[in-house]
Amino acid sequence: LWDGTGISAAKASKGSDQLIAKEDAMRPSCKKRRRVRKGVSELEAMPNLYYKSGARRIPLMHLVFVDIVYGYGADRPEADAPLGGTTSAVCFLARELVKAGHRCTFFNTIKEPQTSHGIEAQPLDRLIAVLADPDISAVIFCGRWKAEMVNVVRQATRAPLLAWMHESTFHPKLVPVADAFDGIVFVSEWQQRINQSQVPKHWKQAVLRNAMNPAAENAGDHAKASPPLLIYAGGAARGVFHLPPILEKLGQLQKNFDVEIYCNTNPSGDATQDEKYISFLRSLPHIKHVGMVGQRKLIERMKVASVFISPNPWPETSCIALIEAMACGLSSIITNRAALPETASGFARVIAIEDIDHPMRFDMPVPHELFAGAVSDAMNDLGTDDDIKKRSKQVAYFNAHYQWKQRVEAWLDFVKSFTA
Repeated sequence: LWDGTGISAAKASKGSDQLIAKEDAMRPSCKKRRRVRKGVSELEAMPNLYYKSGARRIPLMHLVFVDIVYGYGADRPEADAPLGGTTSAVCFLARELVKAGHRCTFFNTIKEPQTSHGIEAQPLDRLIAVLADPDISAVIFCGRWKAEMVNVVRQATRAPLLAWMHESTFHPKLVPVADAFDGIVFVSEWQQRINQSQVPKHWKQAVLRNAMNPAAENAGDHAKASPPLLIYAGGAARGVFHLPPILEKLGQLQKNFDVEIYCNTNPSGDATQDEKYISFLRSLPHIKHVGMVGQRKLIERMKVASVFISPNPWPETSCIALIEAMACGLSSIITNRAALPETASGFARVIAIEDIDHPMRFDMPVPHELFAGAVSDAMNDLGTDDDIKKRSKQVAYFNAHYQWKQRVEAWLDFVKSFTA
């Protein structure tokens, strides 16, 4: 049914019907359920849990996160490998929920079960059996889903089904509008507005923003590299192809700077063409790095960088890289595309492009000369009193509004709203 997990719709449906029929008979008393909840031993071994300071140490909710695209455990952000925004969001939100005393379980394309940070990750084909647990508080589909799978899960549990949408728009095959959902979580007001006409009336809605890797918290006072370091971070379609003409024009305005480009090295899928293009990028003046790295290493480079450049035509719904760059105190130059200005919260230099609300297009032109001029202006301002004050205010704002622990209460309130 979903990407070769080995379970058919008919088999899952039949099994879930049998499980639901037995649910009432199998339901233990409240006290017994508290004793037998899984995951408590792993939680008790973890230091600094918020909930240990209170009298009750039993997890209050059990949230199930379903990802049909990627396979990972909650320790995935520590891996020395590129990390997508959806995976980052799932891992860090779940960690904070566990610290607050709640239980989280991942079901994704992982091959073997594993537990890290008190969070169990299991293969997708084990999901239906686990949904017999009457204590599951919500099932959250992350990033992408299939309507057939959502319908099967609907038959297997009475818990609310939530769509956590990271894509820019609904798509029949990738992000379908499934009537079986009870609600949806958007990650920006722009994303909610663009998709509002397709949202079924019975869905509850919330805008719950993404946040930063904790490694970027309180990092804004780090010493900056000299000469100034400019960073680009994101997929190739998010602006890499605009960098050569922008940097050429910037080189006419500034002579002393370095550039590091953190992007995928296979933008076209044609190995020969990709090798030529990446070699071309690496040969450009001022370029010191081209390629992807793990999230922690990227943040370490952001800490010493001064400017974040994002000539981005992509329909961004959030942009965690921008959040982390601004939390690290980088002056940021972005386009006014999609949710980028909303995410930057008034702290970035913004370059206007056309068709900014189109939910799928990313081929619109970027004014290279204007963008290069804005980057040069930011470099000229570095170290001035006004620049220091502005960046200090920026760092304080992003630390006050973009930490994952600040999302816990809003997520729990949304889940609770389905049983209120």
